[in-house]
Amino acid sequence: MACRDKSITFLKSFGYNVIRLPKADIAPLQIFIEKKGILQPLGNLASVLKPGEGAVIPPIKRDVTVATFNGRKTGDLSLGLGLNILGNIIGAMGGSKLGLEAGYSKAKTIVFSYGDVLEDSIEITELDKYLANSDVDPSSRYVGELLEANEIFVLTSTIKTNKVTVEGKGKNSTEAKVDVPVIKEIVGGNIEIKSNNEADSSVTFAGNIPLVFGFKAVRLFYEDGEYKRFDPVTDGSMTVAVSPHDKSLYVIESPLVNL
Repeated sequence: MACRDKSITFLKSFGYNVIRLPKADIAPLQIFIEKKGILQPLGNLASVLKPGEGAVIPPIKRDVTVATFNGRKTGDLSLGLGLNILGNIIGAMGGSKLGLEAGYSKAKTIVFSYGDVLEDSIEITELDKYLANSDVDPSSRYVGELLEANEIFVLTSTIKTNKVTVEGKGKNSTEAKVDVPVIKEIVGGNIEIKSNNEADSSVTFAGNIPLVFGFKAVRLFYEDGEYKRFDPVTDGSMTVAVSPHDKSLYVIESPLVNL
């Protein structure tokens, strides 16, 4: 089954990895474990690695505007894949996604762009200092084994937005008008929907809570229980799985879907 997700390569060009099901509660300093290129949540840094003398948990710098995303668009996504991603976003915003394809009946592909993108991040140098003066919680034997296997990652940056614009396209990338009244009826009143007119090709969906859709992380390396170093993961090669039952989340930058 071929699948080259251009929403992944879009974020990859900025050094971010993708979160296929955007959520509001993903943040820096969360720990994830790696299973076949998929990151799965494990807990928070301080709850797993106890600070030693002089260790200070890195402060999170919140809500910094990321101007580089404004006006930038993904490549054309197939209608099915694009609506699947859009449906996940709408669902996370509190709207309905059932029957969403009815509003895009004239489109062959769709294009995303993100507005008012904000970043939460920590200083990697501060993380390095904390790790050098911390130790594994002795009651967390499993975590110790994962650290020795180099399978633990710490999120260092997340990007989020409450505003997504989706443009419908027909054959040869021409504009495809979407049915705005139908889309409004399907999605419901929890989400603000903006367009220039009722038969526009571009629609903006805005919710009340910013959703995290991309991240940066570092892989931790331990030997004999001691912290040695970390390696940044900023090549877009990983994705976060927030639901082990949703196989649509299990996608890496590859010609194949990883199930």
